[in-house]
Amino acid sequence: MKKNLSILLLLINTIIFADNTNQEESLDDLSLEELMDIKVYSATKSYQRIEEIPANITIITRKEIEKFNYTTLDELFKHVPGLFIIDDTEHFQIGSRGSLGSSFKLMINNNPISPQRIPRGGTSNRNFFATPIQSIDRIEIIKGPQAVTYGSNSMYGSINIITNDFNEKNIASMGMGNNGQKQTFARLNHKNENGGFTLNTSFYNTDGIDGDLKDAFTEDYYNSRDTNAVKTLNGLLRNKYKTLDFSHRYKNLTTDITYNQTKYGLYIEPSYRRNEVEQTEKAIALTYEDEINDKLDYKINFISSIKNYDIDDFALEYNNINGTNNYAEDKRNQIDLHFNYKFNDKLKMLLGTTYENIEHNLDTKYLNTINVKRFYDFNTKDIYSKLHYSFSDKFEFNTGIRYSIRDTFNIHYYQNDYYQMGNINNKINYLPEISAIYHINTNNHLKFLYGKAYQQTYYSLNKYEEIESHEINYIYLSNKYQINSSIFYNKSSNISLFKQEGTTFPTSDNSSQETKGFEFGVTYKPTYNFQIASSLTLQDTKSKYNDTITIEPDFSPTVLAKVNMSYLYDKTRYSLLISYVDEMKAAMDYNTLERYGVNSKDNIDLTVNLQHKFNKNLSVNLHISNLLDKENKVPAGSALTSFYNGTFTQGRAGMLTMNYNF
Repeated sequence: MKKNLSILLLLINTIIFADNTNQEESLDDLSLEELMDIKVYSATKSYQRIEEIPANITIITRKEIEKFNYTTLDELFKHVPGLFIIDDTEHFQIGSRGSLGSSFKLMINNNPISPQRIPRGGTSNRNFFATPIQSIDRIEIIKGPQAVTYGSNSMYGSINIITNDFNEKNIASMGMGNNGQKQTFARLNHKNENGGFTLNTSFYNTDGIDGDLKDAFTEDYYNSRDTNAVKTLNGLLRNKYKTLDFSHRYKNLTTDITYNQTKYGLYIEPSYRRNEVEQTEKAIALTYEDEINDKLDYKINFISSIKNYDIDDFALEYNNINGTNNYAEDKRNQIDLHFNYKFNDKLKMLLGTTYENIEHNLDTKYLNTINVKRFYDFNTKDIYSKLHYSFSDKFEFNTGIRYSIRDTFNIHYYQNDYYQMGNINNKINYLPEISAIYHINTNNHLKFLYGKAYQQTYYSLNKYEEIESHEINYIYLSNKYQINSSIFYNKSSNISLFKQEGTTFPTSDNSSQETKGFEFGVTYKPTYNFQIASSLTLQDTKSKYNDTITIEPDFSPTVLAKVNMSYLYDKTRYSLLISYVDEMKAAMDYNTLERYGVNSKDNIDLTVNLQHKFNKNLSVNLHISNLLDKENKVPAGSALTSFYNGTFTQGRAGMLTMNYNF
């Protein structure tokens, strides 16, 4: 420990006091100024600058990503202000503003993916998190409901990853590290007067999270387990990602094709399963956009995707050997058409409609004797509109509403010779959004934001979680400073509460949550070769069960803090990242009002990165996460596990990468 602290102090001393410069370092040129000029599409379906967008938005550019040389997308999100990530071996749960869950609208190149929230008996979000870091040109993270723009599953905001900037360089990359880490990546890019194309392909492997399961349970419970049960996680949670995405643009037509194959170890307790899940996702998106005249433009977007989830596991439970096959498939077809009309210099309107068809199939076989099949498909039809009015150069007003209809449909359920058909009633929603923006001057901007959203619960197709959000967002933009701070209040209802009892259905829809919080983030760049960004999030969440019993919520830290520093000395860059997540409460048994396990302690992650450029094309990176090798346990984040003492997290991991840009 003393040796690690000495290395840390030496690194900080070098970052603060060294003064050599290299004026040819492109990663540091105009990085903050570029953020001021970026126009974002994903927030409003029209191109706007950051200060004009009626939302709290965080932009992460390719330069920022390359400075810190993140190895995976979940590691990157861990260092975003206000977010934290829990890997429950099935899903990457995204925590934000008092809640935990994969309830952000996830997009690649403005195309929504993972259209529905049906983790049980279906597909997970690990394909999205398999997106290679080297392929990312920009990430747009919007906090707060985005239902008017994107419909359901945008409860806590949206995350849009851009991978098709034709202006970027070609890349070849290869890396190796401990814990079985291997990574290869290649990018081919071409731009011409009519558009261009980008091809990204990658492979990534890691042995995953390790841990002795004796440390996860109470002593009595561990001693009662069958002698054949799994004793350690080592090697069981291996992850393999293979990805390919291709974007082509010719004049007004853009084609995006993605393919992801993910294999990952899944641990289910108390069934003690040894298994590997294979999940593939294929999608094609066609986008055509044009201007009818100088006042009216339109865009039509068609997306077709199919996601397959396949698990063939070998389960040991007490003295029985249980084999289980589980195959699920989700198909989606979606078409979105919208118009942007500019009445005059003060008034403009967005008007759009979306049609989506989702088909779900599940085929499961238990104990080689019980066959369960489930099938359903349904349609949703939405109409949405946003109105933007500029009272003056200083004051703007935005309002919008989405009218959403999900049709009535049937679930066809088969168990051996038994057949049952269940009816799911239609769902109609009116989702509003109101905002006002006050431009104090060219640097200071104040946003007043309000919105509502909903999504399907974790366990039911006929029940919905809802959220209502109020926020005051302040941003300051200049060449040396950028500030993004917010005061927010979220009120949600019908929130799914999770127990940890293996594979039973441990959810309740009789709860509500209120979160009050403050978030402050600042980026400071005093010289071209030094940059520091820090953020602090303070939040207080209260849950009510049956609107009568007030409890402290599960998985809701009070304090989140992040610090990122980068310094260039001659041809070598030193980067330091610190992430702090306050303690979290374990899940609660609402019959006894007792916690299922112990609460987590504070989590601290210290990451360092050293990057050396041999020339303008060739560089080498050494990246070490969790440098202090802290045991950052968190309460088990899923109904799949019952780790009384908390679930395991990644230990110290190092990766050495060679990059060639051409």
